[in-house]
Amino acid sequence: MKFSKKIIIISSLAIACLAFLVAVVVFIKINVNKPKTVFKALQDSADVQIKDFVYTEVGEKKSKWEVKADSAIYDKKQNLAVLEQVSMMLMTSDGKVFTMNADTGRIITDQKSIEIQGNVLIASDDGDRFSTDYIKYDDEEKKFYTEALVTMKNKRMKITGKGLVIDVNKGELNIPSMVKAIIN
Repeated sequence: MKFSKKIIIISSLAIACLAFLVAVVVFIKINVNKPKTVFKALQDSADVQIKDFVYTEVGEKKSKWEVKADSAIYDKKQNLAVLEQVSMMLMTSDGKVFTMNADTGRIITDQKSIEIQGNVLIASDDGDRFSTDYIKYDDEEKKFYTEALVTMKNKRMKITGKGLVIDVNKGELNIPSMVKAIIN
């Protein structure tokens, strides 16, 4: 049985393509199943790794904030939870509601302090939208704050400034400096 050069070349190419596809599938399968490293420094000392993390803090005068994250690593020795894909809901004492979303976050549980960072978006129940680099919570002063640049948008205006303070007990929001507004 004699095969032509054309059949041998086509068969060789088909086998090579099949081998390449098998290698790609194996490579993808191996990398998809690898666990992602969140913070290498915490992995060795992490006490708990949590999927669908939820942390709720109920404060004075009916204020409340709740943190949710796709995943968290908790280190009991440091009282530290490191969060990925964070979503927060804040209800001030006068009933105003703010939702906050960010890429990452950290909660120091014994101090009840939190910081979220990376593409921070804040929405109020009044329709105002804020964006900034990070926002922190100070439990002593009962306020969320940032010193980074902030942009606020709603149907009526766009405001830019430096800093943002949300007083949990008073329900007040303030952009303290370098404020510029464009009214529609």
